[in-house]
Amino acid sequence: DHLRVDASTVIVGHSSGAVAAMRFAETDDVAGIVLVSACHTDLGDANELKSGYYSRPWQWGEMVKHTSFIDQFGSTDDPFIPWDEMQHVADNLQAHPNFKLHKYSDQG
Repeated sequence: DHLRVDASTVIVGHSSGAVAAMRFAETDDVAGIVLVSACHTDLGDANELKSGYYSRPWQWGEMVKHTSFIDQFGSTDDPFIPWDEMQHVADNLQAHPNFKLHKYSDQG
Protein backbone atom coordinates (compact mmCIF):
# COMPACT_ATOMS: atom_id res chain seq x y z
CA ASP A 1 0.00 0.00 0.00
CA HIS A 2 3.04 2.28 -0.06
CA LEU A 3 4.84 3.68 -3.04
CA ARG A 4 8.52 2.90 -2.77
CA VAL A 5 10.62 5.31 -4.75
CA ASP A 6 14.33 5.74 -4.23
CA ALA A 7 17.50 6.75 -6.03
CA SER A 8 17.32 3.62 -8.22
CA THR A 9 13.80 4.37 -9.51
CA VAL A 10 13.04 5.62 -13.02
CA ILE A 11 9.78 7.54 -13.29
CA VAL A 12 8.03 7.57 -16.67
CA GLY A 13 5.24 10.09 -17.17
CA HIS A 14 3.03 11.12 -20.07
CA SER A 15 1.33 14.55 -20.20
CA SER A 16 0.10 15.22 -16.63
CA GLY A 17 2.18 12.24 -15.52
CA ALA A 18 5.28 13.95 -16.91
CA VAL A 19 4.40 17.00 -14.86
CA ALA A 20 4.01 14.81 -11.76
CA ALA A 21 7.42 13.24 -12.46
CA MET A 22 9.04 16.67 -12.76
CA ARG A 23 7.48 17.88 -9.51
CA PHE A 24 8.61 14.70 -7.72
CA ALA A 25 12.17 15.16 -8.98
CA GLU A 26 12.26 18.69 -7.59
CA THR A 27 12.48 17.28 -4.06
CA ASP A 28 13.44 13.59 -4.23
CA ASP A 29 16.36 11.64 -5.66
CA VAL A 30 15.50 9.25 -8.49
CA ALA A 31 17.68 7.53 -11.07
CA GLY A 32 15.94 9.41 -13.84
CA ILE A 33 12.77 10.73 -15.34
CA VAL A 34 11.35 9.99 -18.78
CA LEU A 35 8.98 12.71 -19.92
CA VAL A 36 6.51 12.23 -22.77
CA SER A 37 4.56 15.28 -23.97
CA ALA A 38 5.59 17.35 -20.96
CA CYS A 39 4.18 20.82 -20.43
CA HIS A 40 4.89 23.63 -17.98
CA THR A 41 1.50 25.40 -17.86
CA ASP A 42 -2.05 24.24 -17.23
CA LEU A 43 -2.86 24.98 -20.90
CA GLY A 44 -6.00 26.80 -19.79
CA ASP A 45 -7.56 23.51 -18.67
CA ALA A 46 -9.58 23.80 -15.44
CA ASN A 47 -8.81 20.24 -14.38
CA GLU A 48 -5.09 20.76 -14.84
CA LEU A 49 -5.33 23.98 -12.85
CA LYS A 50 -6.98 22.09 -9.97
CA SER A 51 -4.03 19.68 -9.82
CA GLY A 52 -1.92 22.32 -8.11
CA TYR A 53 1.12 21.43 -10.20
CA TYR A 54 1.22 24.83 -11.83
CA SER A 55 0.64 27.05 -8.80
CA ARG A 56 4.30 27.59 -7.97
CA PRO A 57 7.49 28.27 -9.94
CA TRP A 58 9.33 25.37 -11.51
CA GLN A 59 12.58 24.35 -9.82
CA TRP A 60 14.48 23.23 -12.90
CA GLY A 61 17.85 23.18 -11.15
CA GLU A 62 16.50 20.91 -8.43
CA MET A 63 15.27 18.43 -11.05
CA VAL A 64 18.76 18.38 -12.53
CA LYS A 65 20.28 17.88 -9.06
CA HIS A 66 17.98 15.01 -8.08
CA THR A 67 18.29 12.90 -11.26
CA SER A 68 21.05 10.99 -13.03
CA PHE A 69 19.36 11.42 -16.40
CA ILE A 70 16.36 13.04 -18.04
CA ASP A 71 14.92 11.86 -21.35
CA GLN A 72 12.17 13.89 -22.99
CA PHE A 73 10.01 12.69 -25.88
CA GLY A 74 7.63 14.81 -27.90
CA SER A 75 6.17 15.38 -31.32
CA THR A 76 5.63 18.71 -33.04
CA ASP A 77 2.23 17.49 -34.23
CA ASP A 78 0.94 16.43 -30.79
CA PRO A 79 -2.80 17.24 -30.85
CA PHE A 80 -2.97 18.10 -27.13
CA ILE A 81 0.37 19.53 -25.97
CA PRO A 82 1.76 22.33 -28.16
CA TRP A 83 5.40 21.96 -29.12
CA ASP A 84 6.31 25.31 -27.52
CA GLU A 85 5.29 23.83 -24.15
CA MET A 86 7.59 20.87 -24.67
CA GLN A 87 10.39 23.08 -25.97
CA HIS A 88 10.15 25.28 -22.87
CA VAL A 89 10.66 22.20 -20.69
CA ALA A 90 13.62 21.12 -22.84
CA ASP A 91 15.19 24.58 -22.74
CA ASN A 92 15.08 24.54 -18.96
CA LEU A 93 16.40 21.00 -18.52
CA GLN A 94 19.17 21.02 -21.12
CA ALA A 95 21.68 22.05 -18.43
CA HIS A 96 21.56 18.43 -17.23
CA PRO A 97 24.68 16.62 -18.49
CA ASN A 98 22.55 13.56 -19.30
CA PHE A 99 19.54 15.30 -20.83
CA LYS A 100 18.28 13.98 -24.16
CA LEU A 101 15.47 15.44 -26.23
CA HIS A 102 13.79 13.05 -28.67
CA LYS A 103 11.90 15.33 -31.02
CA TYR A 104 9.56 13.89 -33.62
CA SER A 105 7.41 15.55 -36.25
CA ASP A 106 5.01 12.77 -37.18
CA GLN A 107 4.13 10.94 -33.97
CA GLY A 108 1.24 13.08 -32.65
